Amino acid sequence: MKKNMILRVFWLWGLYSLVANFAHPITPTFIQNLGLHDYMFGVAFACMSLTNFAFSPFWGKISKSFGSSRVMAVCFMGYALAQALFGSATTELQIASARLIGGFFIGGISVNQILYIMEHSPEGKTGQNLATNVTINVVIAAFGYMTGGFLGDYSIGFTFVVQVIGLALLGVMYWFWLEDAHVERQKLNMKEVIKNSNPFQAVLDARTLMTVTIALFLVICVATSFATTCYEQCFNYFIKDQYGFPPSYNGLLKAAVGMITLAANSTICVYLMKKTDIFKSFIPVLMVCFGMMISIILLDKVIPFIVMNVVFFGFNAVYQPLIQAMINQFGKEDNGIMVGLYNSMRSLGMVGGSLFAGFIYEIGPKLSFVFSALAFLIAIVFALLMNKRMAK
Repeated sequence: MKKNMILRVFWLWGLYSLVANFAHPITPTFIQNLGLHDYMFGVAFACMSLTNFAFSPFWGKISKSFGSSRVMAVCFMGYALAQALFGSATTELQIASARLIGGFFIGGISVNQILYIMEHSPEGKTGQNLATNVTINVVIAAFGYMTGGFLGDYSIGFTFVVQVIGLALLGVMYWFWLEDAHVERQKLNMKEVIKNSNPFQAVLDARTLMTVTIALFLVICVATSFATTCYEQCFNYFIKDQYGFPPSYNGLLKAAVGMITLAANSTICVYLMKKTDIFKSFIPVLMVCFGMMISIILLDKVIPFIVMNVVFFGFNAVYQPLIQAMINQFGKEDNGIMVGLYNSMRSLGMVGGSLFAGFIYEIGPKLSFVFSALAFLIAIVFALLMNKRMAK
């Protein structure tokens, strides 16, 4: 049953990765068509990341009472509603509100997807399955971008409609097609719900598990999340604002990224996971990301700039499965706490990265790339410290 459920959840996750990314390539055009400030591309993503951060621990606890598949099904319905509100928004406040609601439900999907894989993976296969999950997300998301881009060239509104219908159907599929592990469910009262809504509750819950090594790991999670988000949010808006690319161009670039990511994760990442100590091999991967980010900062001509960015996207995706494999090693005693903690720290980096990218873009379009490089450098330093601790 476990193997069958893992296969099913991979198929469903692929569909989610496709549908959830329909709106991303059209967001810059959507914001510009409404005549809103440039910083709104960062603010919108930050609002989503904020509630994702705030409620990730809450969703980790909720799964113990209702089961991961049921929680994800409900969250897909909520996410569909949030995207309907986003697509019909006409003001900055309406966009921010819709993204706050969206982040609340996305947190439930993200946390419980990881938990579901951990609960249903055969012994010794958890790390590999988590890596597969990340690869599916990154690769299929690229084609979601491409599809959304072409839909956006036809109609921005139609793209949102297709996405909302797709998310709602996924909610139905998660409810009826997946089974949860047969474990004793815990009762959850309202006091616990309120308590678990505290965005820092995951840190308090993890105090018995917290070590210097885990603390270093969490700093790396925040830094890499900040770096990736700061870069990606700026890049999506940059090619529309500076080069005038239509949504379909953004989508085609992401499709190219997907192919490179598939090649990198099926070769480099698989090799690192199976043949090396991931705590050591993680460091050179971050160094490559840092070096390529420096190159992106220095390039100005359109074609070399785009080529370097496409290649960077592929290598940027390699570190994500390695981080999730580390979580599995740290969180063997209580996966729910560690996954909630990781997702909170990652979301914290996403909030900071997107807000920073939005507002600093007003000062200089390439400054986001500079600070993304600095964040990767910080991650490298802390990864070296973590590896030193692990060696002891």
